[in-house]
Amino acid sequence: MAAASVRVLAVWTDRELPPHALSAAERTRVDAFGAGERRRRWLRARRAQRVVTGLLGLPGDVARRFPHPRLSLTHTGGGSVAAGVVGPVPPSLTGIGVDLEPPRLPDPRTARFFLDDRERAWLAGQPPPRRAAEHVRLWTLKEALFKADPANADATLRDYRVRDAAARHGTAGRPHRPGLTFGYVSGRLRGGHLSIALSFDGARTPVGRTTDMPARTIAFEQVADRIAGVLSVPAGELTPQTPLRSLTMDSFVLVEVIVDLQEEFDAVFSQAELKEIDTLGELVELLRSAR
Repeated sequence: MAAASVRVLAVWTDRELPPHALSAAERTRVDAFGAGERRRRWLRARRAQRVVTGLLGLPGDVARRFPHPRLSLTHTGGGSVAAGVVGPVPPSLTGIGVDLEPPRLPDPRTARFFLDDRERAWLAGQPPPRRAAEHVRLWTLKEALFKADPANADATLRDYRVRDAAARHGTAGRPHRPGLTFGYVSGRLRGGHLSIALSFDGARTPVGRTTDMPARTIAFEQVADRIAGVLSVPAGELTPQTPLRSLTMDSFVLVEVIVDLQEEFDAVFSQAELKEIDTLGELVELLRSAR
């Protein structure tokens, strides 16, 4: 990928980083994941990162926090992708984002979660066989834009506007931050949809959210029953302490659940706010505060 004379290297792997290659800090972190799929995903992503940093001549643990101006990670299914900026980083470059999703039949309602009216209109105009693929491609694009934005703390995926929804490579922006511009490319990788985005000269003033009306009470049992219906799990097994990520390892399915809850309880909150919560109890509190 080249944008504003910037080249990007992307590496896919389905292999995990072996334990002996982990630093002490990495071993501590991975041990906290236990022996489940989350641990395996983290080790695959770490291996992809090590390959990219090695090829770029960077320390293996150079990226400890994201967004990062030179590296981005994504994982889905049985593989992970790391993307890194090749060569010197231009002063105007502020971030890179990558996202990969497998082919799927998405819930059409999720489009309103990450596409604006113009983008949804374009998507609705696509023939049905193509619409599902474009839906997933645009999701990966918005995720990549979000990851590339160094000031994404209060952003939603809808905040990022692509100039041409049909374009496989082009530019995007964030209207409330006129100094922030993006370049991106989308394509296919191992049957899935891959997008990489770069951000340039981002303005970093914080954006707050106001609440016009007090929220009505939302009972935990209401949320649990709704989640149980969507995911076909026993509602009685869900408690306020249930980890949100234990419901599904698929980020897209989780978004479908969140969209369903937002519609059911008339609540709106940002992806960044969602990433700050860990349990169903915290999700209920977020739903209450976001109405």
